[in-house]
Amino acid sequence: MNVIIINNYFKKKNLRRVDKIADALRKLGKYNYKIFHVSDFGEKEILSKAKTVILSGSSASFVHPKAGQPDYRAEVEFIKKIKIPILGICFGHQLIGRAFGSQNQDLGFRVSGFERVEIVEPNEIFSSWGRGCEIVVDQNHRDCLDNLPEGFVLLARSQTCEIEAMKHKRKPIYGVQAHIERATDEKPYGLRVLENFISNVVEREARL
Repeated sequence: MNVIIINNYFKKKNLRRVDKIADALRKLGKYNYKIFHVSDFGEKEILSKAKTVILSGSSASFVHPKAGQPDYRAEVEFIKKIKIPILGICFGHQLIGRAFGSQNQDLGFRVSGFERVEIVEPNEIFSSWGRGCEIVVDQNHRDCLDNLPEGFVLLARSQTCEIEAMKHKRKPIYGVQAHIERATDEKPYGLRVLENFISNVVEREARL
């Protein structure tokens, strides 16, 4: 499987936070991946032979833009046009929302550490649990989506964020606010979400 990871952080290399996604993929036995920085858009064909794209988190903000943060306009256009499965994590989730017309809001405080998330719709990525079940996943964000984008279904919510996870109704596009890649042996739920995405979405699409 060819997985493309888009690094949405400010720096291109040596970023352990993006490596966490790669580590999670390796735990699932998926070693065939490449990492591209957001600034690589327009410079090269990043989708060559790709089966799926994972959008990383970032310390950037659409509500309070920070000095030196990358220009995400090309990535937003890329999200609108992509046809293969895509998974947005934290800021990547917010990028998907932005691509489809959603706005961001500042919560007024930072959500940090493990938090309970309620499954609203046990769709493909939450197929391991039933409606109303709670999973515990790592969070690190201050901004969140203010509204569900048109054409999307709400999959999960929490006490601090109404739109914790979502999916497009017709396209294999998924977003999760939590850092599912930062699962632990004691709290493995995030890794299970990633595994479900690969098994139930990416591998299914590859068979079609």
